[in-house]
Amino acid sequence: MTQLRLENIHAGYKGTDVLRGISLTLKEGSCIGILGPNGAGKSTLLKTVSGQLSVRAGSREIDDDDTGRWRAYKMARAGVRWVGEPRPIFPNLSVKENLAIGGITRRDLIAEQTEVVYGLLPALKTKKDARAASLSGGQQQMLAIGQALMTKPDFLCLDEPSLGLAPAILLDLVEVIVGLAAGGVGVLWAEQFPEVAVNHCNEILVLSGGQVVASGAPESVEEEQIHAAYLGKAQDAGNT
Repeated sequence: MTQLRLENIHAGYKGTDVLRGISLTLKEGSCIGILGPNGAGKSTLLKTVSGQLSVRAGSREIDDDDTGRWRAYKMARAGVRWVGEPRPIFPNLSVKENLAIGGITRRDLIAEQTEVVYGLLPALKTKKDARAASLSGGQQQMLAIGQALMTKPDFLCLDEPSLGLAPAILLDLVEVIVGLAAGGVGVLWAEQFPEVAVNHCNEILVLSGGQVVASGAPESVEEEQIHAAYLGKAQDAGNT
């Protein structure tokens, strides 16, 4: 089974570490929810996992391959895709054209994966000839995820995909994400709503100040620890 491992990772921006000693293991078919307040390091973590940010210290590996120096394009070729803000879609192109661009590094899979994406996200099939700009916010989020799926990734990094979505659309999105994990994709999911991650992920990581302050199966992470992180009192929550 393919797995992606971070060990004691330090990473950040302009010489300042945002992440300080993060470790995790993401396996195919698992879903890890990343929780924490704004500024906790959630987006930085996903960008580091997907190769958009450099690893300053620690190790990032896929199975036995040291990927610590790999950039985003090489991580994508290795099966790690990212979806976040701004959504990586092209407003003036059609849905079908956007999907094709998403699969450009695996041209041999474009026809096959387009049908797979339409099966997973049927709303995109009905809009396949429509410009991306004409889609609703929820449909655009689905398109961004569809783009990432075009290379048949092993791992998917989702940075707060529920942002700005209506509750009904959020339910549809959650169903898609859970289905992807059930189908064997390893999902690293930063989520703004703690209850969504707790109810649908099989592991939770709570960040505060760029460090893990609680982790484990959802039932083992105490509600008080999550609240403490969001209130800036993670030092009182203890580590697990």
